[in-house]
Amino acid sequence: MIAALWMWVRGEVDDRHGQAAAFGYSKGTVVLPLAFMVAGLIEAVAIHLLVPWQWLRVTLLIATVGSLVAVVGWLAGRAVHPHLVTADELVLRSGSAVVATVDLAEIGSTRLIRRFDRTDEEVRDGRLYLPGPDGTVLDIDFRSGVPVTFRRDEPTVITGVSLHVDDPRAMLERLGAVTT
Repeated sequence: MIAALWMWVRGEVDDRHGQAAAFGYSKGTVVLPLAFMVAGLIEAVAIHLLVPWQWLRVTLLIATVGSLVAVVGWLAGRAVHPHLVTADELVLRSGSAVVATVDLAEIGSTRLIRRFDRTDEEVRDGRLYLPGPDGTVLDIDFRSGVPVTFRRDEPTVITGVSLHVDDPRAMLERLGAVTT
């Protein structure tokens, strides 16, 4: 989280030093964290005005600042760690975590499909969902099963992924250009 914040402050993106096409997925994810940050600031002011004990005020202020840093760090992680398409692989991320690395030869088809029914990251029926707040916009199907480690120690085999990206057409074109 701290590394993501530092990269974000410096305007850097983890795109393997320019060797990969980066596709962000942070659009639309700012509203809820922004609401948490505003609530945290209101909370800090309220604590300052309402709590009479200095030691408790300082303790609660430290906790509030820590939570605000965590929220901004989460946002920074999504901004500086985009999905990547290199010359030979697709790297799917969720924040700083690499969820899957797929050989481009394994990609069978890609298509634009807007799905509003999935808003949580999950693996269901052999498909990995990496949605934004409004669901997913791009489906990628694989020729065979691809192992991923997703919120478990044991790899799960998936046959496709549905994901949210800020510019789905650009990613579709890039995947089409490198897989054909």
